[in-house]
Amino acid sequence: MNQMSVITVLCLLIPLGTVGQTAGTKQKAATNRSIQVAIEKLVDEYAEAAKKGDATFFEKNLARDYIGIEADGHMSTKAEVLELYRSGQSKFETLEVKDRKVRVYSNSAVVNELTMKGHSGPVELSGTYRSTRVLEEQNGRWQSVSFQLTKVQ
Repeated sequence: MNQMSVITVLCLLIPLGTVGQTAGTKQKAATNRSIQVAIEKLVDEYAEAAKKGDATFFEKNLARDYIGIEADGHMSTKAEVLELYRSGQSKFETLEVKDRKVRVYSNSAVVNELTMKGHSGPVELSGTYRSTRVLEEQNGRWQSVSFQLTKVQ
């Protein structure tokens, strides 16, 4: 094949590769968006479960090795969170999601958000807080593996 034929073939093939990459990129973006929507719905369910004091929801949706960093700085395990809900010590009048950002990375996601009024155990939680929730897809389900809460001053 002469040099001109090689250049012609390459010119024809390069755009085809680019089209395939564009379609793949669009499909990945659509998949990421559907995962983001599912995670947003799940995080809304976390807020509703917290308002209702639904320990069963947290039993199902907190990972076995969950660790939370509470607003007062102490760490809590899944067992401790479940006990707060089962005993009625965690009560929330409002959990209003504002300024939510969801980022998805392979089988994990990070969610930032939250404003609330209520208490968790003896700690009063009223005002504006920023939270970070880390979720991981485990066995086809998204579960919270970590949560951190900071009061906005």
